[in-house]
Amino acid sequence: MFYFSSMVSSVFVGRRADRTGAPGVLMAVGIACLGVGLIGFFATMVYTTGTELFTLALLFDFVMGFGSAFYHPLGGSILQASFDRDNTGRALGLNGALGSVGRALYPLIYAAAVLVVTIPDSVATFGLVGVVAAVLIWVGLGTARTGKKQEGPEGQSLRRSLTKPMVILMIITFIRSAAIFGVAAYVQIFLTAQRGTGVGSLLGVLTAVYFAPAIVGQPLFGWLVDRVDHRLVMAVSAAGASASIVGFVSAGGAVSYAFLSLFGFFAYTGFPVLLSLAADYAPAGASSLGNSLVWGLGTTGGNALGPLIVYALVLNDYGKLGVTFEYMAILALVSAVGAVLIPKPKERKAIPGQR
Repeated sequence: MFYFSSMVSSVFVGRRADRTGAPGVLMAVGIACLGVGLIGFFATMVYTTGTELFTLALLFDFVMGFGSAFYHPLGGSILQASFDRDNTGRALGLNGALGSVGRALYPLIYAAAVLVVTIPDSVATFGLVGVVAAVLIWVGLGTARTGKKQEGPEGQSLRRSLTKPMVILMIITFIRSAAIFGVAAYVQIFLTAQRGTGVGSLLGVLTAVYFAPAIVGQPLFGWLVDRVDHRLVMAVSAAGASASIVGFVSAGGAVSYAFLSLFGFFAYTGFPVLLSLAADYAPAGASSLGNSLVWGLGTTGGNALGPLIVYALVLNDYGKLGVTFEYMAILALVSAVGAVLIPKPKERKAIPGQR
């Protein structure tokens, strides 16, 4: 429900941001929805049971998914409008690196939180943090602009954005994300079921080993997209993830964990790479919508389908995870080849307001 909600909301979010020209305000609304959704989820767990619990849990999951549709495409638009075209990739990469820091640290932060409060209370605590973050974004980015307000029918910008190259990019992004997130969703299960790590401190260390390399990978790939054909950079990221998956499954011991680290390095490069590509193909005045199409329908849609593909192939027989991961590696390689085949943009477009 979370990913479905985020995916179906993405086009609406992108169009509203372009029409208002004020993505910062909308981003604050999205983060607030995430916080409210977590608080609602907490109340559901504590105060309801049975059918009511299930129904409200789905409702607040939908609210959180809706809120998640805002940050990446709108944050990308703000950065694209704030930096000149030769430095946008680095800006996106540095922003993504900070997100990777959070991704690497959140298991430790959550573990520390549950030592102080109960598990449901920790959910409410993070919900309150989300609401506070929304207020800070409203204050800090409420005046951010990516261009003038867009006039005319709302469907006009969508029709202009859905060019053949944009649709191909969305499909390739969808395949890439399905392959990578299908593996990512089951990495910890693979480690416990096939590598015997258990659920203790070793698993936590390996999770950090897996997430942390993206802190370096995102700025590096951001630097690359400022200098190299964006399609080639996307192909390298997908091919690297594919090779790393095979190495992780095939090798053992420390070598296997090194490949797991490489997988994290290549897998979580989407923010600078995909949004740079989206900017290549989005028409003038539709940067947020372009980002939302690629990130919301492409990345989030793939994130939703990937784990379902793995589940359908495994069917709770975790002994099949290794060969299933190899199938997903082939799918990632297909996306790498497809990236090179995306039509070359006529020119790198400037985002309205971009220097």
